[in-house]
Amino acid sequence: MSGTVVIVEDNAMNMKLLDQALTIAGYRTVKSPDGENLVELTADGAQVVLMDIQLPKRSGVDLLKELRDDPRTRTIPVLAVTAFADPESVSGFLSEGFNQVITKPISVRKLLDEVERYCSETRD
Repeated sequence: MSGTVVIVEDNAMNMKLLDQALTIAGYRTVKSPDGENLVELTADGAQVVLMDIQLPKRSGVDLLKELRDDPRTRTIPVLAVTAFADPESVSGFLSEGFNQVITKPISVRKLLDEVERYCSETRD
């Protein structure tokens, strides 16, 4: 597995889990605790973005809109990573434009499967 994954997560433990799982699986990670300069971080070769929804400065939904508005990052898959696991919330995130929703607590196997699926689509 290979590719660059941008992780936007403000919780240090969740960031560490995501970073370690992806690094061990062979991905390069770019980390941001708040999504500051996200378009620039993502436009530099990211295949996938993992986005927490509740962030300290701006919501993940607002940051997603910023990515979708920029032609350099418009088509990069963005996966919501959230504790909001009820069907209504998941459906809402998908309708906002997230490509997929990964619920917390995070299943590392599901996370890696989803990241690989989207990375392979961007390589095709």
